[in-house]
Amino acid sequence: MKMDQLAEYLQCPYCKNPNLIIQNNKIICIFCNIKYDIIENIPILINKEKLNRQEKMQTVWFDKHYSKFSRDRYHLEKWRQSMLKRIFEQNYKKKIQTYLDIGCGAKGYTIIEGVKRNKWISVGTDISLEAMIRASNLAKRQGVSDKTAFVVCAAENLPFKKNIFDYISAISILEHLKYDRRAVKNIIYALKPRGYIYICVPNTYRKMWPFLWPIYYYVDLKIGHKQHYSIEKLDDYFVGGHKCKKIKAFYNGHLIKFYQLALKKWKLIDDDKWWKIEKKDINANKTGVQLNAIYQKQ
Repeated sequence: MKMDQLAEYLQCPYCKNPNLIIQNNKIICIFCNIKYDIIENIPILINKEKLNRQEKMQTVWFDKHYSKFSRDRYHLEKWRQSMLKRIFEQNYKKKIQTYLDIGCGAKGYTIIEGVKRNKWISVGTDISLEAMIRASNLAKRQGVSDKTAFVVCAAENLPFKKNIFDYISAISILEHLKYDRRAVKNIIYALKPRGYIYICVPNTYRKMWPFLWPIYYYVDLKIGHKQHYSIEKLDDYFVGGHKCKKIKAFYNGHLIKFYQLALKKWKLIDDDKWWKIEKKDINANKTGVQLNAIYQKQ
């Protein structure tokens, strides 16, 4: 997607000015008097002085993490294929034309496949420039750069106009944020009326098996998670806070998942068996490690 096309979706993340100026490889907000850099056709819509401590720490961690990812090799692991099924194979799929994935990472697979599989105009964001450079290069190699765009921004200050996307996903994002309610407000703001939201977050500790608590606590500390979620908490954010309608909620990462992982590690499972187990793992049993929920803006 060319920068002038992407600009139709953008506004200043801080003052909400929708009339941004593109000039000399910069995006300029005349109200804030901020000049945002454009690097490799990727706008960096962040004012580093306005980042909170958590955002600064996450930027450093993910830049380091994603710097190890390839700019050239595109491969969809089975867990990513499973996530795509969950995000894309919904009965409202044909209603979607514009799609935003917040925190799409260096693979950018949701954005690339959003075009390849669905022909959606697809925009991906991440707080890491390293991630967006790699995702953008992969999109070019996959031949979908005309319908994709990548933006460096913070989820708590999304740089998108009001009512601009039909579908927004946020996979493993809210748990990283200090002000997660602000991010939810940003998501609702950018979503069109009757548009859909797909959320995936770590399940609340009290609904997971206790033997998993130490493992997940270690992961929380390592990656920088700030919180876990129950479906009641998400409903409070989306239904109570913003009058959205809950379409469905389901879980994955049950005990059968560990059986699947063990079989894979010891090479005792073929593709057919892997997918049969995966299908059984995704269900309404609330003891799963991950909580998935879909809401519709009213």
